[in-house]
Amino acid sequence: MTTATRTHATSQPWQLSAEALALWEKLPPRPIPATWIATRPDRATVMARLSVPPFLAEDSQTRCNRKLSLLTVLDWLELQPGATWQQRWESTGAGVDGRLDWRLKLISDLQAAGDLGRRGERITRILGMGLIQLVGADILRPKLGWLMSTSSPLRIANEMARVGDPHGLAQLRAVRATSTVGDATVLPAIERIALIMAAKGNMIRDITPGDCLELLKISREVFPGPGRSGRHSPFFYQLLHSIGVFPAEAPSTVRMFSTRFPGQLTVEQLIDRYDLARRSVRDLLVDYLRERQPTVDYNTRTVLRPKTRLWVLSCGFIAADGSGQAACLYSLMSPATAVWRRTEARWVGLLDRGGGSGGRCFNDQW
Repeated sequence: MTTATRTHATSQPWQLSAEALALWEKLPPRPIPATWIATRPDRATVMARLSVPPFLAEDSQTRCNRKLSLLTVLDWLELQPGATWQQRWESTGAGVDGRLDWRLKLISDLQAAGDLGRRGERITRILGMGLIQLVGADILRPKLGWLMSTSSPLRIANEMARVGDPHGLAQLRAVRATSTVGDATVLPAIERIALIMAAKGNMIRDITPGDCLELLKISREVFPGPGRSGRHSPFFYQLLHSIGVFPAEAPSTVRMFSTRFPGQLTVEQLIDRYDLARRSVRDLLVDYLRERQPTVDYNTRTVLRPKTRLWVLSCGFIAADGSGQAACLYSLMSPATAVWRRTEARWVGLLDRGGGSGGRCFNDQW
């Protein structure tokens, strides 16, 4: 006997609601091009650009650290193959998993090449300054998931406010100053907006609703599970909407993105939360719900939640109606649908009505 479900519905990955998916299609995430103007210049041009305002720091110690760290990161990237700085960054392999410290890879590669210099590993703590300059100047665009999970560089919004989009970030911070929402909510939201800028390039006004949905999706992939739910807050979307970044057709509410209020799921999404092992069983349940859809409201269709008495068992399934009486799903479908579903189920050896089963459909192959 095999198991009818692989996991319980409560452990299924978070998914965007039907409304969010429609918005994704209408106002999609911006694609990241393979190359762009700022990532192509040679080393001398990059150094010349980053040695003048707005990239130049005010105090001498910070200027010294920024220049030293930038030179070190460029030394490392020049060891890698590629025609652009972005291609060299991708060639390092350090931008794949943000939970791994890219600085250790840099130190190791420079040591192997004999190019680490006199300060050696002591420079590790300031290397983030070098990388963040390249990100702020749009020379590098690390992946969004990497930016969300790396421990260095941090506080990218501060760099973007200086060199990326000072006006846009100032608008967001002005909202913070007049808003009744606390800094614990607003500041992480601004940081997330800066991460989108770092990964996609361009200005705040270029961010799309699809970019925001993409960040929420990647956030759930990088940080699965219920812990630290603040990581998944969609407040940054509302913040962008409040300063007029999105077109008029973009919804102003964040409710549709919330994990607590995910909006209405499609019939397929309701069933797929259970990750059924048998495709035929999954399709049967989808057809059953779709047939009832015109005559019942959304709350009734969500009876597939565990707490509302649908059990997908290792030996079959039970569907319970509102009165608690178990009923075979085939008996609840229209005759035409039931006939061809019985035929399909017989082909795969799934159907065994079993007299006296009390409405249950059992089969040892499930």
